[in-house]
Amino acid sequence: MLPPLPPEAELRLKQLLYRCMEELEATKAALYLAGSEGSFELAISYGFGRRDRLAPEISSTHPLWTWVRRHRTTPAFVNSSVEVPELQETLEDAGTSRLLTIPLAVGDRLAGLLDARDKARRQAYTNADVPIARQIATAIEVAIKELGLFGAPAVAATPAVPATSATATATETTFGLYSPWVVEEVAGFARNLARLPGISAAVVTISDGKVVKSLVMRGVPLEDSHKEALRTHQRQCLEAHGVKLVPGHQWSWEEAEARETHERYEEIRTGLLYAGTGLGIVVSLLGPAGTTACEPALALASQQFRLAHQVRAYRRAARNLARILLEPGETAYPHLRQHSQAVSELAQRLAVMLRLSEEDEETVTIAAYLHDVGMRELDYARIYRIEKAGEAEMRMFQRHPVVGARLVESAEFPGDLVRAIRHHHERWDGSGYPHRLVGRAIPLASRIIHLAEVYDVLTSSSSYKRPMAREAALETIRAEAGKQLDPELVPLLDEATRS
Repeated sequence: MLPPLPPEAELRLKQLLYRCMEELEATKAALYLAGSEGSFELAISYGFGRRDRLAPEISSTHPLWTWVRRHRTTPAFVNSSVEVPELQETLEDAGTSRLLTIPLAVGDRLAGLLDARDKARRQAYTNADVPIARQIATAIEVAIKELGLFGAPAVAATPAVPATSATATATETTFGLYSPWVVEEVAGFARNLARLPGISAAVVTISDGKVVKSLVMRGVPLEDSHKEALRTHQRQCLEAHGVKLVPGHQWSWEEAEARETHERYEEIRTGLLYAGTGLGIVVSLLGPAGTTACEPALALASQQFRLAHQVRAYRRAARNLARILLEPGETAYPHLRQHSQAVSELAQRLAVMLRLSEEDEETVTIAAYLHDVGMRELDYARIYRIEKAGEAEMRMFQRHPVVGARLVESAEFPGDLVRAIRHHHERWDGSGYPHRLVGRAIPLASRIIHLAEVYDVLTSSSSYKRPMAREAALETIRAEAGKQLDPELVPLLDEATRS
C-alpha cells in the first residue's frame, strides 16, 4: 500500500496534475502510482465527487488495467462508452463517456497512470491532445523519480515516450505540440494579414523540424514555383533560429481564399513569430513589386503574437495563483475546493453560451473558483457545511463575500473579480447580501456564479443539503427565476448541465 505523500511531494504533484485542467481542459483527473502489491493506487485527484466512483485502486482485474497495459507507450482516449466494450460498464457506472489515460514510465517500467475525464464544454478528446498529454507525463515522471516515489531519485529522467510520434499525421503532430490556441492565432493572423492593402497572400507555417504545415490565405491559387520560393525563405528563417528541418521532412499546404484580388506574387518577405522547445512559427507575405506593406505588417504580426502568448501565460499564472489563494500553505479544504471547481466549470460553460468576450469569460471562470475564498478566513471548519445555522453563524457566513473580495483585491487579479465575488450572493429581487442590489445592478459575472453555485449546492453529494437529481434541481431553480435568480440565465442551465 502507498504510504502517505509528504506535503511537499503532494503539492508538487498537485501542481503538475492541474496541468490536465489547464492544458487538456479535463474537468477531472486522478494520479495513480504503482503500489507494493502490483496494483495502481490513487495518490491525488481533483474534480471528482462521491458519485463519480473513483476507484481507490486499479488491480489486475480492473478493466482500466488491461486498457493501460495495452496502451502503455502512449496516451489513449475514448469519447463514447460504446467505442470500447470492455470499458463500457466502467464508464457508464462513473457517469462519463470521455476518458484519456496517460501512462507514466520510469525506465522501462510502468510507474503509474493519469486518468483524465470529461473535457470542458463537452469537447471530445482528439489526437491533438496526445502530445500535450505526453509533455505532462514527462514532467510527472521526472517528479516521481526526484521525489523517490518510484526507484531511486535522479537528477534528471529520460522521457518514457518520444515527444513526437513518427506515425502521426501532419496536423496532429504540428498543432498538437503546442497549446490549442496556436491554431486559432495562426489562422487569425493569416486571414487578417491577407486582407491588408498591398499584400497578395499571407502564409503562416508551423514546424517541429519533422513536419511542416503551411496555412495560405490568398486571392489567386499559388503555383508550384511560388511554393518552392516560400519553402526556401521559410526554411532559411526557421534554421536561422534553431529549428532544423530533418531530411525527408513532410511539408503540407492548406489554402483558402481571403479576398478577391488579382495582385501578382512578385516579392516575398518572411519573419519569425515564435521559436522555442523545438517549435518554430514563421510568416511570409507576398505582394506586387515595390510594395511597402510587408515590412510594417510583419512587425505588427510579431508584436501581436508575442502579446497573445504573454496574455495566455498570465492567465495560466492567474489560475495557479487562484488555487494557491484558496488553499494557502499546507492547509487543505477538500469540500471547498471541490465545490469551487464545480462552480467554476459550470460558470465557464454559461459564459461560453452567452458568448462573452475571452477576457470576460476568464473573469467569470476565476471569480467562480474564488467565490467562497473568504470562507477560509472565517470559522470555516464549523460553518461551511452546517445545515441549520443560528443567527450568529448566519452573520458570520454572510461576511464571506466581502472578506473574499478584500482578499482578491489585495492580490490585484486582472479583471473585475472583486465585484464579481463581492456580489455573488445578491438576489434578483433585491433580498440578497451584502448590498441588496436588484436585477441588472448585480454584475453579470455575479449572477452567473450565483446560478452555478445554487445548482452545485442542490446536486453535489458533498453539499450540506441532501443532493437532488438533475431534473429536480432544475425544476427548483426554474421556480426561483425572477426572484432569487436572473430569469434570462436560468433557461441556459438545462443545456449547460447536460453531460
